[in-house]
Amino acid sequence: MKTNLAKNTILLSIGILMTKGLQFIMIPFFSKWLSVEDYGIFDVLCTYVMLCIPILSLASTDSIFRLSIDAKAEDKNKYITNGFLIYFRNIIIFSIIMIFIGIFFKWKLAIPFTLLAIGELFNDYFQGCLRGLKKLNIYSACMGITTLFIAVFTTLFIKGFDLGLSGIIYGYTIGYIIGDILIAIKIKFTHYFSWNLSSKKIRKEMISYSFPLIFNNLSWWIVNVSDRSIIRIFLGATANGIYAIANKIPSLCTSVFGMFSISWQETASEMVDNKKRNKYFNFIYNKSIAILFSLCIGILSANFILFDYIFDIKYTLARYQAPILVFSIFLYSISQFLGGIQISFRNPKENSITTIVGAVVNVIVHLSLIKIIGLYAASISTLVSNIVLVILRKYRLRKKVPLKLEIKNIFYSLIFSYMLIMQFIKVPIFINVTNLILSCGLFIFINKDFVFKLLKKVGVKK
Repeated sequence: MKTNLAKNTILLSIGILMTKGLQFIMIPFFSKWLSVEDYGIFDVLCTYVMLCIPILSLASTDSIFRLSIDAKAEDKNKYITNGFLIYFRNIIIFSIIMIFIGIFFKWKLAIPFTLLAIGELFNDYFQGCLRGLKKLNIYSACMGITTLFIAVFTTLFIKGFDLGLSGIIYGYTIGYIIGDILIAIKIKFTHYFSWNLSSKKIRKEMISYSFPLIFNNLSWWIVNVSDRSIIRIFLGATANGIYAIANKIPSLCTSVFGMFSISWQETASEMVDNKKRNKYFNFIYNKSIAILFSLCIGILSANFILFDYIFDIKYTLARYQAPILVFSIFLYSISQFLGGIQISFRNPKENSITTIVGAVVNVIVHLSLIKIIGLYAASISTLVSNIVLVILRKYRLRKKVPLKLEIKNIFYSLIFSYMLIMQFIKVPIFINVTNLILSCGLFIFINKDFVFKLLKKVGVKK
């Protein structure tokens, strides 16, 4: 199981490193080409797409994955077919509603927003299919290609055709659609989809499993991205643009660990009935925390490079939001790990309950503080809600899987705390550089096995 988890994580990591590397290269250009307000509006639209996905899909990507991974080869087709029909029907309804809104409310971005949502919805669907079919290597490769096309078309539309906000939306849309088509071709989608397999009974089974996860995903939206909507209402689009840039830094950690989370759900589901389950889960739990510390410490140590030399000066205020959000993402990733264990027990309702509590905490704290401390209310409320979420999930899992923290992770937490404090203190450049070198050394030390396997995978000998 360790081998499969490591293999899947490496495959996905190659894709995510390519993807996030290219996305990060594009951020300085976007920050210069677009006004802070336009970038803020685009970020809000992206969060609304994230809100639409679990509603329109009925969270079916999770049922496609979880039900097909245990199914026989011939039965996987039933879940893939009926999952597609759930998505397709709701996309048609959504498109009609959005056309109505665009015409009668004269919303100019209605069509671009609809197309972006459709592209991401099918991407979400294919992710569930590839996880269920255990073809994560295809997802990794297509994800990298999708990002490349996004970069090309956003550059063409924004810089070439001077379309501004609409340009970045269309660029992302075309990139996602090309990625969806590539996945469909690569897996020979017609071999898995058949109208003859359409079944109301199977769709009911899938929705019955995934329905609690709709509320879980909506609550995640509240915890992680509703902040943008509150900021836009109270502080305006410009403040939201600053917060959007601040979120780009911890999103590196989210994406890298998110790929592990996908692999982890598959492995945990296969391991759940094993007698050595708890020992294995504890091993992966502590390994995951160590890796997260190494990632977050590295990101924090590079914070000064991003804001002093890469991002446009108009985003300087985001510098002090980013460290708080990095801490939040650390906790969010742990909660995702714990949620993966609940998924392995086929108990998605547990995840929904804890996430809803976290969402409520997030909104209450944010609304209580925003008029007092402004933009800091968003990052602090996200941090508090993720603390609550980790405590609740670990507490509710304690009887099934008692998890214990190893001493080495307590030591890493002290280094993380030091690096976090340093982000709010003005220090000479040589101290920042020293911290960066030390964090790189720590990252290699913690992840030496993974680094060597990754290098071997891309053709570099140990």
